[in-house]
Amino acid sequence: MKQKRVWIAAVVVLVLAVLAFAGYNIYRYPAMFRNLTDDSLDAPQVEELREDILSQPEKKILVAYFSYSGTTRTVANAISERTGGDLFEIAVQDGYSNVYTESNREIRKDERPALKDTVEHMDEYDIVFVGYPNWNADLPMPLYTFLEEYDFSGKTIIPFNTHGGSGFSRTVQTISELQPNATVRSDGLSISRNDVEGAESEVVNWVQSLNLAAE
Repeated sequence: MKQKRVWIAAVVVLVLAVLAFAGYNIYRYPAMFRNLTDDSLDAPQVEELREDILSQPEKKILVAYFSYSGTTRTVANAISERTGGDLFEIAVQDGYSNVYTESNREIRKDERPALKDTVEHMDEYDIVFVGYPNWNADLPMPLYTFLEEYDFSGKTIIPFNTHGGSGFSRTVQTISELQPNATVRSDGLSISRNDVEGAESEVVNWVQSLNLAAE
């Protein structure tokens, strides 16, 4: 009987440990537990889209970005300069006093923070570059607000981001889910925040590969 009680106690401790570990990871990396599908383009579709873009006589481009520390802003500015696209900063009304705790809370509660400004004449843009830092393997919640405020049907979305080692994670798939009637390109640009200052040539080569460099 004593052995049985010891065995039961051990099982209970193990179960509690597993639940505690799972709970911590949901808190620390909430986006890892989202059920997402991959609707991004494969290589043949990207090539087909590239040809379609080239056939357009005029392409109006918007470079929209969210940047807390200024790192993603640096990349957005470089893309705007190389493409001739208009710049739009996705900024929250109230800002962040403690970005780590507040961004985690936003993800856990699926919040949509209000934004300061809106894009004028969004319907006029053909191509929208969307830039953001990778936060907890997810889009920052201001990106959810931005992507849900507009109808991107028929537009081409080209993601770019900065990260601390996680790349895009599953953010491209998330964008595809939020804008299912847009064409979301899978050949976006993901740059480590440690390499941003020296990434000018990488941005130039990437924009040229998209055939979107301003003449």
